[in-house]
Amino acid sequence: MLTTLKFVALSVVLLPVAAINAQTKDSTSSSGPVARVYVTRPTHLDAFDVSSSGKLTAVPGSPFSNISLSHLSINKMFLFGASDDGTHIFTYSISSNGAVKKAAETDAFMDCGDEDCYTACGPVGPTQIDHTGVTLYNYQDHCDDTAWTQAFQIEDNGKLKYLNRVPTTEDLAMSSTVILGNNSYAYNFGSSFEQPGTQSFIFKRESDGSLSPVDATMNFPKPEDAGDTFDNDAAAAVDPTNHMVLALYEVDPETGDSNGEYGLFSYTADSHGNLKTTNTLADAPTPELDSEIGTMSISPSAKLLAIGGGQLNTQGFQVFHFNGAGPITKYTGVLHSSETFVEFGWDKSNHLYALSTKGLHIYSATSTSIKEEEGSPISIPEASSLIVRSLN
Repeated sequence: MLTTLKFVALSVVLLPVAAINAQTKDSTSSSGPVARVYVTRPTHLDAFDVSSSGKLTAVPGSPFSNISLSHLSINKMFLFGASDDGTHIFTYSISSNGAVKKAAETDAFMDCGDEDCYTACGPVGPTQIDHTGVTLYNYQDHCDDTAWTQAFQIEDNGKLKYLNRVPTTEDLAMSSTVILGNNSYAYNFGSSFEQPGTQSFIFKRESDGSLSPVDATMNFPKPEDAGDTFDNDAAAAVDPTNHMVLALYEVDPETGDSNGEYGLFSYTADSHGNLKTTNTLADAPTPELDSEIGTMSISPSAKLLAIGGGQLNTQGFQVFHFNGAGPITKYTGVLHSSETFVEFGWDKSNHLYALSTKGLHIYSATSTSIKEEEGSPISIPEASSLIVRSLN
């Protein structure tokens, strides 16, 4: 499925979190921080203000102890995350200086109606907030052999009001729920050994934030071998409008065997939720990561795409030029190949935040230049989740 390429790892020096304040005393400009970043680790939550030059300063009280979360989501007032108990979504209010305080907790199995759900279902998350910040979606994998996406309305006090849930299907390895950049549709993508080939589940986002299944479709590029179909990695990314990126590889539908054709494809969603790509195998770039793609993210400018191998793959990350509906094009080689990257974030001041299990890398990234900022990376051992909110 993938081609192994040789690459050179960059030399980096990890800085301990305790040293951040000493090294970034002048990190915030007179106009204040341009972004705020939150990072989870097993027993703590780290929070930083980011200056226009990409320097980080710990917010008052950070790191926040006795907070164990994953799958962070954020709006202007609240930070949300899946609890380590596997069943709850916690809400934290965000003060004006970035400090957090627990505000509410929601039992994500409230709609199950069966005590067996607490042992039969997969853990809570990933969570995802819509692009206006009023609805939270929670993905639950393999609950009674079915994957579900739940919709919750975010109330003024941070509590979550249950709206509805929609099923995908059983026995599939599913992507987390992806909300289209224009906020109109939600998507899940799945595959299995028993059913080779990508299966898409498409839902309309109603006016109250609830989800409704729609009869929409997606097309695939022409395979190299007649009769083949395409499977997908478990990651997807959206731009601020109606484009989406998927990593697809060609497979034999009878055996599920890959023939090695693999690439990044840009899709466009129409007003009915249908996904269409005009990209071909010939123009879709092949990632240089020797692993499946576990995480990807498109910049707010819609000019750049970052991809990483995810939790189980020590393969670094890579950045591409994103060109809307047109073919994606190569930008960088593999960066930090000795690290496992788990999540990316961006702010509106051209900063890319690349979180590995060792620490947080901060890059200045535009379509013409990309470089790691002074003082990066920041050492955050066992980091697992990242969320970024622009303040400008």
